Amino acid sequence: MKTLGRITKTYGYEGAVVVRSESGITGEPEQGEPVFVVIDGIPVPFFTREAFSPSPDTLVISFDDYLTTESVTALKGCEVRTAAGETDKDDDLSGLTGYTLTDSNSGLSGVITSVIKNPGQLLAVVSTAGGEIYVPLHPDLILSVDQEKKLIEMSLPEGLAGLND
Repeated sequence: MKTLGRITKTYGYEGAVVVRSESGITGEPEQGEPVFVVIDGIPVPFFTREAFSPSPDTLVISFDDYLTTESVTALKGCEVRTAAGETDKDDDLSGLTGYTLTDSNSGLSGVITSVIKNPGQLLAVVSTAGGEIYVPLHPDLILSVDQEKKLIEMSLPEGLAGLND
């Protein structure tokens, strides 16, 4: 993945952010194209609603489903990456295989066996005592990531952990 820059601030009132890069930003993501915001060391896909570059080192970008300043404020300081122009090869997401995923709400615990990249949704396949379940890897659900212990703590919606029951 190629680094675009870092989110430095919000822009306007409709959930846009300013991405700055010292080396300059080459190319703007297209509408619907994912960019990856690195949250706690994990590249999380955000789908582009709109993007424009007011100067060579600045990109203003807004994401689908993030329509207010408050919804993107927590992303300030995060690195933004893109997979544009890359061939189909393993990226940082394959590194999640082997991590233990726990849910603080239901007590679910299991090991991530693979990551599925669907358009608009990234899913972890988690092997638990009751079988395999699919867990959406959405930044709003991730509470913490401990890379040393290979542990991801999440707060999953009620009932998601028991869908296979």
